[in-house]
Amino acid sequence: MTRWSNSGGTAVNLDSLRLDPGSHRSPRDGVCLLELTSLLAEEEFSDRPRCVCKVIAAFLRGWNDRLSHAERQRLRPYANRVIGSRAPRAVSRRRRDICLIWAGADLSGNALSRAVRRTVIRLRIMGLCGIGPALRLSEGAGDLAARVVFAHYDFETGLRLVDALLEVGTERESRDGDVLARAVVERALRDPVPLPHEPGLGNGNGNGNGHRGKGPTEVAKVE
Repeated sequence: MTRWSNSGGTAVNLDSLRLDPGSHRSPRDGVCLLELTSLLAEEEFSDRPRCVCKVIAAFLRGWNDRLSHAERQRLRPYANRVIGSRAPRAVSRRRRDICLIWAGADLSGNALSRAVRRTVIRLRIMGLCGIGPALRLSEGAGDLAARVVFAHYDFETGLRLVDALLEVGTERESRDGDVLARAVVERALRDPVPLPHEPGLGNGNGNGNGHRGKGPTEVAKVE
């Protein structure tokens, strides 16, 4: 069944849309992943839909813009999956910290040491992403993680990270503790190469754009 949206008074066939990089003034000009989400959620057309966790949205905006055209189209299922992912602040903070760990932050130790390290990484975010993301650490963490995942990991690993972020705060994660999110992070930090192929995650051929570099070594501790 064909799905339609009447965003801005213009009828748009959602099934015919292809994902593009960047933000757009209207669906006629194109859509990124989060703009498609805003249409599916029947919100105002935007790449910052209210129903999506800010950390996850920031990661997906940055990753969407860097992927090859073919890989970007494979993100389409997540336009639906991220609807309703906005969660209480405690969940957002845990998602933020997972992204910071991927980006190289050592968040072990006591509360004071973690606060100092977050300040240091804010400076890194400021240099790479700008002042706004550095001040809004949830968005900055997602944006920085997108850059790191794109530069050092394959496409399937990025999907695994998004899946792990979506699991934070859910019944499944509550039942299993932090096992899922921690396992994804620890595996990537210990062995920064493409993860084994799993059904539904593609063919493991990498990101197809020549930007996947050598993985970082000893970039963080997860304790």
